[in-house]
Amino acid sequence: MHDCSLKIQGFCSFSTSNVGVMETQKENVKVIDAASLPPQTRHQRIFEEFLSLEPGEVLEVIAPHEPEHLLQHMTHEGLPVDINAYHSHANPDGTHSGFFRRLKNADETNGIRITSFENERNFSEKQFNPVGIYSGNGYKVILTYIKAGQFIPVHSPGTDLIFSVYKGTGTGIFGDREVPLNPGSVVIIPGGEKRGIRATTDMEGLHIVSPIPDGKDHVEVVHKLESGRFQ
Repeated sequence: MHDCSLKIQGFCSFSTSNVGVMETQKENVKVIDAASLPPQTRHQRIFEEFLSLEPGEVLEVIAPHEPEHLLQHMTHEGLPVDINAYHSHANPDGTHSGFFRRLKNADETNGIRITSFENERNFSEKQFNPVGIYSGNGYKVILTYIKAGQFIPVHSPGTDLIFSVYKGTGTGIFGDREVPLNPGSVVIIPGGEKRGIRATTDMEGLHIVSPIPDGKDHVEVVHKLESGRFQ
């Protein structure tokens, strides 16, 4: 018996691993483990599973890294994906789940997203947890939850960043500067500049990044988290 780990659009999703495609206990969500699929056919298989959904249903894609790039591929291929309903979160085992909802009909417009730090709050005991809440035209909005002592490793992706602290305190490395972070702090970092955050107390922050990051933007973060290095 599984516990419901996340609810999206009223549907119940269950994370799993070491499976290809799994129907959950709720009919409206299908789960696919990207790592279990052959690399040469992985995207095609995911797209086929997405197109097998009924309008309004959700595909959960479990991947080693944030599967945000699939959203760009789906929209490029003209698949009926609701870009504003996309969510993601980190799983306890270090994998990430991305949730892709099929539009209810071809004429459906992507609506306004209203949420809050309280509604999305999801701290991870293992590492910082970025919760993607919205993907727009060339940008992504993330609510980030960092427990005291956890960190976002210093890295230099090609994305512009706006970061604002909602709760908690910590220290940030931005370019060549080390600065204190407190509720209300706002930092703007151009692409290519170093950025990293270490939480002193449980921290909640808003990230806006542009353009939408891809896999190569996460490589340095993944390697440093695996080795426990902040810088």
